[in-house]
Formats: sequence, structure tokens, C-alpha cells
Amino acid sequence: MAQVSQRTVWQSHAPLARTVLAIVCCSALAACVSVDLAGKSAKEPIAHYDLGGAATIAGAGGGISLRSIDVFAPSWLETPAMQYRLAYAEASRRSSFTESRWAAPPPELIQQVLRRSLSAGDAGAVAGNCRLVVDVDEFIQRFDSPQSSAAVVELRVALLGPRGEAPLARRSFSVLRPAPTADARGGVAALGNATADAAVAIRGWLGVLEGEREGQSIAHRCRAAPS
Repeated sequence: MAQVSQRTVWQSHAPLARTVLAIVCCSALAACVSVDLAGKSAKEPIAHYDLGGAATIAGAGGGISLRSIDVFAPSWLETPAMQYRLAYAEASRRSSFTESRWAAPPPELIQQVLRRSLSAGDAGAVAGNCRLVVDVDEFIQRFDSPQSSAAVVELRVALLGPRGEAPLARRSFSVLRPAPTADARGGVAALGNATADAAVAIRGWLGVLEGEREGQSIAHRCRAAPS
């Protein structure tokens, strides 16, 4: 009787073994791809927000003519991250929503609102020689409890004359606006409303400055050509 060596048996079954191994590997790879795709499809895309209707708020009357409006902020606000604070748990900690972002850093969004607000209804409102400089001290959604939150906007505003950096006038503005919902979308709505409130308040302040008549008014100085 002929003897068949183990090597001969392996060689005879080698093609089948390789085929089975290939099928197993392909199946495993397909499973990995399916899991990966499923994970990506299940993950929510990042939502980007601006301040919405706050950028088209109506003007509240006359104001001092301006050459420019510049908005500045500390480094932690020079980012599109949508920040919040859990005042009831860790009042000194700033956090960011993982699936929501601003379309631009807050200083840019605030600048857009102020430029449109202070020029609304007056084609020459941003055509003078004074500069408005705004420092953003706070722009955040504050949670006082898991169920309630509010927008906090704090600005320091200075009106600079045409002949130097010395402020002609300065004032701080602080606005607190409740959020309709205790989530990122509620914060967007509240921060938009708070920014609009601040813009109206700044315009009103500039209107008061324009009406001053003691000596040479600020409005007259802002209309004067720089030397």
C-alpha cells in the first residue's frame, strides 16, 4: 500500500486552506469597515452658529460719526469654541460644547453686530474721525443649575479722538440674558439677544455724548479732521 506523507496531504489541501483564510480575513475587514462607517454616520456633525438676527437690529437713533469700530478680546475668547460655565458646580472652570462652534471668534461676531447697528438707518454713521474700541471681558453661557442658564456679555468701550489714543469717553456695559433652553442652542439665542442689547445701549450712549454742549462737544471733535 502506498504511503502518503504528511507533506503530501498538506500540499493537497493548501489551496483550500488559503481560500478559507482569505475569506476569513475579508470578512473581518468588512466587519471593521462596517463598524467604522456606522460610527461615523451615527456621530452628529459639528454645528456652526453666528449671532443671527442680532446682526440686523434696528438703530435706536442718532450717534457720533465713527471712522472705525474695533473689537478685541483675551486669548481664550479668540477662538470659535462655544464656551459655558457651570456656576453651580465649578464656577472657575470654562468648558466648551463638543458639537457646537461659533462660525467665527466672538470678537468678529460682536464687531459685525456693532457695525451694522451703529450704522443702521444712517448712511454717514460710520464716516467720522473717531474710533470706537471695544474690549470683550466676557462672552459665555452660564449655567446656574442643570435646568437654567443665561448669557453673560461684558464689554469695555472707549471712544478715541482723531488726534490721538487718549479716550474722549469710556464706559462699561454688562448684559445678562436668560437662555430659552439649557443647551447650546439656547445659549446661542441668549448671547445673540445680549449682544443686541449691548449694541443698543452703546448707540444710546453715543447719542448722549453727541448731545453734550459743554465747551467743544465730542461730536464736533469727531467730525474734525485729524491733524
